[in-house]
Amino acid sequence: EKFKGMEDRITFVNGNFNDLDTINSLPTDGIDGIIFDLGLSSDQLENSGRGFSFMKDEPLLMTMKENPGAEDLTASDVVNTWSEESLADIIYGYGEERHARKVAKKIAEARENGEIKTTFDLVKIIENAISKGREARGRRKIHPATKTFQALRIAVNDELGVLKAGLEKGFNKLKAGGRMSVISFHSLEDRIAKKFYKTLQKEGRAKLINKKTIKASDEELKNNPRSRSAKLRILEKIK
Repeated sequence: EKFKGMEDRITFVNGNFNDLDTINSLPTDGIDGIIFDLGLSSDQLENSGRGFSFMKDEPLLMTMKENPGAEDLTASDVVNTWSEESLADIIYGYGEERHARKVAKKIAEARENGEIKTTFDLVKIIENAISKGREARGRRKIHPATKTFQALRIAVNDELGVLKAGLEKGFNKLKAGGRMSVISFHSLEDRIAKKFYKTLQKEGRAKLINKKTIKASDEELKNNPRSRSAKLRILEKIK
């Protein structure tokens, strides 16, 4: 409905960022604009049944694939089979969770007593690891499971690797004068976009439209609270 009457100006394609160089339905003469909206959709969070949200008791999958096969990596595979050290590394690196080692240790201990199968199984373990002392007294502003769930989702879907590849391939598809916009929702994504943009600027291949990130207005925050962490960066291709 939002784009009614604009079908001759907009091309809609369903695919992965990583496949931008192989999608045949894209215009062959280049793209005028591309937007990378890196947020997880509300529908996936609330209705996919794949364990993206720590607020619902669901199978511990966290894969973007609608019908994952036995060969596809899942969050259950990660928490039940990866080493304690590897778990600590991804929870700290991808989730920026300062209690990563405590969480990884509790996960390793818990799985000795049986497989960690659901989101609520994992939430209990995380809460047991970090919802003590200061955290229990309300010093922590977000749910204790937020950062660990983010880390697992990023690891399962290789989100940062896909983003890096997608930015490069998307830029290559742009026409001269075309613009690329990236809406990120956490510092890891924003850091990748910022570095990519600055490299292109230094090489003289692009110019920054906004030097500082654009954030949601107070009015938008009222209508869409999930936009509170969104940051927008815009780049224009020179050559």
